[in-house]
Amino acid sequence: MCGLCNNADQIEVVQPGQTIIVRNGKVDMYKGFMRLAVDKWGKLEKAPEPATFEVNEINNLSALEYELVNVDE
Repeated sequence: MCGLCNNADQIEVVQPGQTIIVRNGKVDMYKGFMRLAVDKWGKLEKAPEPATFEVNEINNLSALEYELVNVDE
């Protein structure tokens, strides 16, 4: 599970319990946290069929704070 950052025209596609398809999405880091973003090059749409799996809400990758570590070569 990961947080989703979308724009106003995509908001009607994303509803609780709705299965969605994300194409050309990207993961952005915002204040140390991950967000799944769908920008003008990506596409967000309703799936034709519901998902056949359960989302593991315990493993929320957006809730973990990450730190950038520079590695000296």
